[in-house]
Amino acid sequence: MVATPDGRMSRYFYGIDYVPADLRMALTEASQHKIGSPVDYVLLFCFHYDAAQGKYTLTIVNILKIAAGLTVVLLAGLIYLLMRGEKKQKMSRAWKEVRHVG
Repeated sequence: MVATPDGRMSRYFYGIDYVPADLRMALTEASQHKIGSPVDYVLLFCFHYDAAQGKYTLTIVNILKIAAGLTVVLLAGLIYLLMRGEKKQKMSRAWKEVRHVG
C-alpha cells in the first residue's frame, strides 16, 4: 500500500512481487511532488495507474498530445528557416543588382 503524506491510501499493489518502476511512480504520485525527478513526472504524464490490472499502463492519448506538440514546433521551425533563407536570397539578389548599376 502507498499512502499520501496526509495518510490517505493512494495506491494498492496486489501480491508480493512489485515492479520497481511501478512502485517508484506510485511513490512520486503520492508524494505530492516532494519525491522524484522531472523524468518521473514526464513518465507519470504518459502512464496512468490501471486498477483493473494493478499496474501502470501507457496512456496513448497523452503520447499523441506530446507527438502533436512536437510536430507543430518542428513545422514552425522549418517554416521559419525556409522563410529566412528566402529573405537572404532576395537581399543578395537586390545587392548584386545595385552593385552593377553604377
